[in-house]
Amino acid sequence: MAQYKLLKNGVFRVADGASIPSAADNKDWDEYQKWLAAGNTPDPADPDPAPIDQGDLDNIQKHIKASVLAAAIMSGKTVAQAKAAFRTAINSLP
Repeated sequence: MAQYKLLKNGVFRVADGASIPSAADNKDWDEYQKWLAAGNTPDPADPDPAPIDQGDLDNIQKHIKASVLAAAIMSGKTVAQAKAAFRTAINSLP
């Protein structure tokens, strides 16, 4: 493992977990440039995550709704009350 790992816009310093942007006036970036000039090679950047399939998202949403409704029904609420509470909770999220 190298001392640095490439990021999309800079590098990650392994020793302390610092994210160092590629900025000429940044002393950490200057140290990284010296480290490169000395013949060192950073670890490659992580690959971009695979896109999430819309069908998978729909299935997750369906399972969450079913779990919320089941919990509400088990607590004595009607399905209509549970659905209303769920809609209220969803609409309150930022």
